[in-house]
Amino acid sequence: MDIKQRIIEKAGDLFFQVGIKNVSMDELASALGISKRTIYENFKDKEDILLSLILKLRDERDAVFQTFLKKDYNVMEVFIKVIELQKTMPVCDVRFYQDIYKYYPKVTRFMQENVERNNVFLRGFLQKGIDQGYIREDLNVNVAAFLVEESTNVYIRASYLEKPPFSFSDLFYTMMINFVRGISTGKGIEIIDNYLSKQKLEKSN
Repeated sequence: MDIKQRIIEKAGDLFFQVGIKNVSMDELASALGISKRTIYENFKDKEDILLSLILKLRDERDAVFQTFLKKDYNVMEVFIKVIELQKTMPVCDVRFYQDIYKYYPKVTRFMQENVERNNVFLRGFLQKGIDQGYIREDLNVNVAAFLVEESTNVYIRASYLEKPPFSFSDLFYTMMINFVRGISTGKGIEIIDNYLSKQKLEKSN
């Protein structure tokens, strides 16, 4: 891993833990065991590091998602893979998102553009599910795609709770399972219910 990638990786670890504003360039340099000058030789400022991090996360997510989208992929199976993948994702401090929206307009604009790009893909993905017979024909794909994107805001609001009575993994799992089951036909529900039965069996063993 080259120095630029090391800086992005470490910055991501620290930003996720305590927010962006709470991490100084001196602290980042110290955590990496390098000089602050080295950081500035690779990045213009903290927002430049943050934007590089967001780009990296987007590209990694897209790469993983593309492995799910084989030629004859099943929409319901892809939903389940995404739900399973989310279980392994690190928990992010709410200050990470707060700081982006409050202090970093360039990154905020990029994230908004990315939401619009994702929305276009989601609408096509949901329509494919309808064509496959797994998702209800009466579904408003525009509204459904919007709700999937808005799930991030639910996570952010939950982060404000001092002692939430659930884990963030459970929050995402419950939201997505019920959302997918709710938009599914009987054929799609059968796949989801089989998945839920396997999950229940695994927990009991």
